[in-house]
Amino acid sequence: MIRGRASTIAVSLLTRINVIILSTTVVVGVMALAVSVEVTESQQTDSLMRRAELVAALHADSLAEPVWELNDRMVQGMIDALQARDPAIGSIMVFEPDKPTPLAETGRGTSRGASTTIEKPIMVRGPTERLERVGTVRLVYSLDEVHDATFRALAPVGGLLLLSLVAAITVISVALNSQVLRPLSRLTRATQELARGNYHARIDSERTDEIGLLTRNFNDMAVRVQDHTELLEQRVRERTEALTTLNDTLAERNRQLTDSINYAQLIQTSILPTRDILGTVLAEHCIIWRPREVVSGDFYFCRETDDGIVIGVADCTGHGVPGAFMTMTASAVLNTVIDRLGAADPARVLEAVDREVRAALHQGDAPVDGSFDDNGLDMGLCYVAPGEGRMVFSGGRISLFTVSAEGVTELRGDRESLGYRRGGDVPRFTNREVVLTPGRAFYLGTDGITDQSGGERGLSFGKGRLKSMLAEHWRLPLEQQQTLFERFLSEYQHGRVQRDDITLIGFRVREDHGHALQPSDRGALAAD
Repeated sequence: MIRGRASTIAVSLLTRINVIILSTTVVVGVMALAVSVEVTESQQTDSLMRRAELVAALHADSLAEPVWELNDRMVQGMIDALQARDPAIGSIMVFEPDKPTPLAETGRGTSRGASTTIEKPIMVRGPTERLERVGTVRLVYSLDEVHDATFRALAPVGGLLLLSLVAAITVISVALNSQVLRPLSRLTRATQELARGNYHARIDSERTDEIGLLTRNFNDMAVRVQDHTELLEQRVRERTEALTTLNDTLAERNRQLTDSINYAQLIQTSILPTRDILGTVLAEHCIIWRPREVVSGDFYFCRETDDGIVIGVADCTGHGVPGAFMTMTASAVLNTVIDRLGAADPARVLEAVDREVRAALHQGDAPVDGSFDDNGLDMGLCYVAPGEGRMVFSGGRISLFTVSAEGVTELRGDRESLGYRRGGDVPRFTNREVVLTPGRAFYLGTDGITDQSGGERGLSFGKGRLKSMLAEHWRLPLEQQQTLFERFLSEYQHGRVQRDDITLIGFRVREDHGHALQPSDRGALAAD
């Protein structure tokens, strides 16, 4: 294919050069031939005119006596004889003075081409020795003889010019093909080999002309390309080896980090109450716990005490690994506080957790250095006293939703968080008491579910949508509610990125520990 293309290029170039040479030679030859024709015709015409003048003068003298005697037969015979002797004469007419009709005439018909007319007076010497005009002879000479003579004279020249043209083109083509086109074809093939990646392509040439210079320049370029390519390939190999090593190192570190995070998830999961524990202390429960990453900054809490049950949900600062460390700290502090103070007063427990977390994180009343981080958590805590038929709730920025046949009631938590740096008064939390009734459902959740964006316009899920969901499905078993809530949340999210950790826990207290809700109790709950 490459040789075919090179041959096509060479033949095309040779053809173009030959066309140029042929065109130039033809133009020059035609111009030279035209000039030669012009000069030769001019010379032949002059010669013919001189002959015509001489013939006309001689015959004017010879016709003087017959014309004087008006011997038209003799005149006719003389002009016929003259025309027979000179084929260039087209016609001859002899006129008497002042008469338009010729005394005698002869002619061969219309000439093929141009013609010229010669008139000579016929003079006779009279008795007084004076010349008297007795008539006029008119000779019409055809110029066809001039054209024929010119053609005969220039035909050998034209043939020689044509042969010279053919010989010149042949010689130039052979020389051009040998000296220029073949070397260019070899150079083209070598260039294509170089373009295909054969950097060893070279051309041998000992010429010192422009073709030789071009060949040497190509060889020098090929050497530099080969050197640069080998250097580049060496650098690529070195970089590839370095990147491979770095990639292996990063893969190993990523594996170690992933293993560490997975292990952290295992540890974090170990602090969460199992479903068996929840099933033991509660009649029913459902849990939606969706970390934004592998580990979460949210955690839920359930613990049985001597006289009741403690259930809580917390949302720590951050998410991922930092949030998970905070959950470990907060969970440990919460268990320590409950061990020391008990769980009957959730507000007091929250205040103690606030102090202990700030102390554990070395976060004093005011920041010493502005570069220090400020970490803490939101928490909602419920103390259930089944034997007394009541539940006490206290929350820091987390609400408790109670749902019954009367509708959804939100017990708002106090507008205080736990563990953050304080520049003023120590936060105080409030207890809210709820009377337990059969079938009532309770829900605690972090703001991850209400802040999650979704829907057609990307709006937050919001408390209104959460309350509607709870009111519609609260009568169902909580295990079935969990399936519906997870599906509803996923459909609303509709592929959007999860913004925060999501936690929602729902539960019902065993009915054998509760008692019927009294009207006064309903009034107290409604007031809350």
